[in-house]
Amino acid sequence: MTVLELAIFISVHRAGNPLRIEAIGERLADWFETAVSADDVAAPAARMVANQWIAVDGDCLKPCEAGRSAARVLVNGIIRMLDHGTRVLDVALMLAVLRLTKGELDA
Repeated sequence: MTVLELAIFISVHRAGNPLRIEAIGERLADWFETAVSADDVAAPAARMVANQWIAVDGDCLKPCEAGRSAARVLVNGIIRMLDHGTRVLDVALMLAVLRLTKGELDA
């Protein structure tokens, strides 16, 4: 899962309801503070559907359990990367700081 795919997954997962590609692009544009079009999201989203990380629901996308599992590992890795492997940063605390609840990516 790439950084862009992780961002796509988290945006879809947090939405609570399936999202259209245009809405995903708008959310990512806000997060990354740069233009993100539906075209920028389409190819990574197609790869994510093929990997069963997200699923098509009409003209929208929704999260899948395999995506949650993949994202959980990456978010924990990002936290370890930020603390330089010292384990000084508590994973639960950093998830809260990053506005992710400990169980958000759990089943």
